[in-house]
Amino acid sequence: MNGAAIAELKQRISKLSELPTLPQVVQTVVAKIAQPSTSAEDLARVLERDQVLAAKVLRLANSPFYGFPSRIASVDHAVVVLGLNVVKGLTLCASALDIIQEAGMHQLWRHSLGVAMTSQIIARRLGLKNPEDVFVAGLLHDLGKVVLYLKAPEIWNQVEALSKANRTYMLDTEQTILDFTHAEVAGWLADAWHLPVVLREPMLFHHQPAAAQTARVQTAIVHVADLLVKAMGCGQSGDDL
Repeated sequence: MNGAAIAELKQRISKLSELPTLPQVVQTVVAKIAQPSTSAEDLARVLERDQVLAAKVLRLANSPFYGFPSRIASVDHAVVVLGLNVVKGLTLCASALDIIQEAGMHQLWRHSLGVAMTSQIIARRLGLKNPEDVFVAGLLHDLGKVVLYLKAPEIWNQVEALSKANRTYMLDTEQTILDFTHAEVAGWLADAWHLPVVLREPMLFHHQPAAAQTARVQTAIVHVADLLVKAMGCGQSGDDL
């Protein structure tokens, strides 16, 4: 693509016309949890309006990852035992899973889930107040790659091919070809979804954590988790450097 076409693509994506949108119910969940007066019952009522999302939250709440001794059978129960922030994370995770599955990027999903779990472990070791926020940030950190793949597959394929041929980081290849990176696209996505800074900064700065201004520790955690998961060979984020 020539320079004018690249500039047009950047403008299109950054102006949100080419970004995936969050389902209305997920937007409502995120907004509700931002309100201090929201109760578990209030949130459960919102989730129950969307049977598919409610089923996903229940399935995730009953997964071995959380390990509750008895089955969680209602959305109310899930919200009470998991907490508001965890449920927010689950709804965002369910949306991210849909987007990545639509793209067929299953190895990227494995990588992202590995980063999420590793981030949460590190956050707990450090005693962070809401380690589930770091889990969500880890899961969402590479969504910019999914947007590029879905909206500009020919460019994404070119970036991938050149990175492999030249043994260079995809981030550097993106900057050379596009003059912007998947991390910037993730930042635009976070803005479009009105995500809090504790999620936005790790998504935008996971390759340059020193640039974070507010969520500095969370961003550094996702950065380290990303490197560890790559080193362990869990999934595939696009390059193996």
